[in-house]
Amino acid sequence: MSHTPKVAVLGGGTGTFMMLLALKQLPVEITAILTMVDDGGSNRVLRDQFGLLPSSGITQCIVALSENQSLLRELMSYRFHQGEGLSGMRFGNLFIAAITDIVGSQKQAIEEAKKLLQVKGNILPISYDDVRLVAKYEDGSEIRGEHSIDEPDDAHDGTMKIVDLRTEPEATLSEDARQAILEADFVIFGPGDFYTNTVANFVVKGVPEALHESTAKKMFFTNLMTKYGETYGYSVKPFWTRSTATMRWKIWTMSL
Repeated sequence: MSHTPKVAVLGGGTGTFMMLLALKQLPVEITAILTMVDDGGSNRVLRDQFGLLPSSGITQCIVALSENQSLLRELMSYRFHQGEGLSGMRFGNLFIAAITDIVGSQKQAIEEAKKLLQVKGNILPISYDDVRLVAKYEDGSEIRGEHSIDEPDDAHDGTMKIVDLRTEPEATLSEDARQAILEADFVIFGPGDFYTNTVANFVVKGVPEALHESTAKKMFFTNLMTKYGETYGYSVKPFWTRSTATMRWKIWTMSL
């Protein structure tokens, strides 16, 4: 019996959603390993009022990997536009919150949602720790919060380069995500927001070590466009010329 390749996708957001849609067409076993630092919009409500991990990335992956595509995408991404306390909330986030309340844990809620919506593949938070992302810039200033990093306000110069990224408090790689990385034949990074969706996974304690231990082929998919606030003026060229002691990168480009 031939071996079915295992593919682990590390990321989050729309870039990972598009990658999963493509991979679902191939004869591979897929595991999406998602950053858990989103703190904007309805994710902020989930974190502050429900004490849950952000769920937007989880619901996007559910939609991408579900065998039932009828109204699912529209339903899970639907945002309420009226109603006190509901306006601005995404249905998908409330869906995960409701299942969590019923079954008692968000980890089990993800598994139950996968069954209900006929998901092909696995979906794992990279960490179950409640943390915030902190970026340090070349002028020494720092911004706390994924949303503020991703969409800088007028007081912040979005052309400045990020020189350091961390979580507060420290996040630790979950055991199930670690096993998925070690068992994978291919590990894919990106496409998506470079710091808040890709590098945010690397600053989780245990991730660099797991990637170094992994024998999988590693591939980095980069966007064709730069982004104000994260990658202003960046180029793919340094990746072609720079080598590291821990891994080799194969650069592919993918337009969203």
